[in-house]
Order: sequence, then C-alpha cells, then structure tokens
Amino acid sequence: MSNNEKSEGEKAKEHQRFIDRKLRDYRQENPDNATAFMDFWRQTKHKSVIPTKYKELMELAIVLYSRCVPCIYQHTKLCIRAGATREEILDASIQAVAIGGGLIYNYLAYVMEAIETFENE
Repeated sequence: MSNNEKSEGEKAKEHQRFIDRKLRDYRQENPDNATAFMDFWRQTKHKSVIPTKYKELMELAIVLYSRCVPCIYQHTKLCIRAGATREEILDASIQAVAIGGGLIYNYLAYVMEAIETFENE
C-alpha cells in the first residue's frame, strides 16, 4: 500500500512513531531539559480537582485548535480511554471550532476518524 493509499489514521500513527523516535534522540542529547519537561507534564496528569476525562477533553480541544493531526488521534484515544463519550468528544471539539473557525472545522474529520478507530478498542 502506498503512502497515498494509507488512511489518515495510519499516517498519523506513522508520524507519531517518527516523533517518538526523534524525541528519544533528543532525550539522549538533552537529558536535563527532557526530564524537567516530562516531570512537569506528569504532574499535570496527577489527580486534581479536574477529573482526568475533562483534562483529556481540554487537551483534545487544544491540539485540535493547534491542528496537530497525530496529536488529535492520540488525544481522542486518551479521551476514550478516560471514559469520554462520543458526544463529549464532539462537544469539546466544537469548542475549538468556535474559537478557530472554518480552518479548525475541517480538522473535525480527523476527530471523527479517530473516534471510529479507537472507540471499539
């Protein structure tokens, strides 16, 4: 199957693998900076007054607004794993569209495919 025949989800997974490899390289060359960032990131994942599901929905809206396709797939999957329903995911997504307009509206296609990909895992 050629790159043009791959689904957007397959392309996003491939892109995420690339990102993971290059970030591994970065961590090897810059361990102090990488550790500092990852420690901070992990702190944001700890239990707090905001339940995990809502944190993930917020993160999805942010990456959707940022138009990061691999991130959209990853955070949609994390929303589902955190217990978010399809309706909640779409509601969080439309908040990004409300701020970003038509350009972000087109990226809802990636959210829809990600839901279809991950909701039955």
